[in-house]
Amino acid sequence: MLAAAGTTGLRTWEACLHLGNYLCTNPSIIRGHSVLELGSGTGYLSILCAKYLKPAHILATDGDDDVVASLPTNFYLNGLQDSSIIEAKELKWGHALTGEEHPEWNLGRKVDLVLGADLTYDPRNIPPLVSTFAEIFELYPSAKILIAATVRSLETFEKFPEACEMSGFSLQELVFEMPKEDVQEGPFYSDQALVRLCLVTKTFKPGTEN
Repeated sequence: MLAAAGTTGLRTWEACLHLGNYLCTNPSIIRGHSVLELGSGTGYLSILCAKYLKPAHILATDGDDDVVASLPTNFYLNGLQDSSIIEAKELKWGHALTGEEHPEWNLGRKVDLVLGADLTYDPRNIPPLVSTFAEIFELYPSAKILIAATVRSLETFEKFPEACEMSGFSLQELVFEMPKEDVQEGPFYSDQALVRLCLVTKTFKPGTEN
């Protein structure tokens, strides 16, 4: 179920569809794992995972109140209204995940994998996004973060790996060729967009791995 409206959060973009294609091609990445999605928008990735890829749990998050409020409707439209596997929650990048009022985040569930698509299009979003990565790694040091980014401006995109490096994170680009439109089986998306898949992990000093 794809939606479109006057905000970037209520439409499904090419990077999201490409990342979904990658996950379907590599389902073991999701199967049995606890997953967190950042900037969920329509919830496409979370819904895809919950319906077809068998995660232990998936939490769809967004920083926009209206977007978060729309997620249960999209869950319902995809037959997930009674599922205990998928939930929606507000998460504003750059804000602490835990505090005095919320000493335990995500009901104490671990997070194995973080997903995000088209989160880096605005350079102003990159510092709070990477700050949230740091919060996640503080709670879940062995978590992996998988980001799909459409490169509209190389100068803007390069700010993302630079920010990750400055924060002490490792970033690896994954090779996954975008299928041509005439061989896509759906959902269909433009094969002209330049989308990069990036795997971000915490860099451990020798002897400090968890």
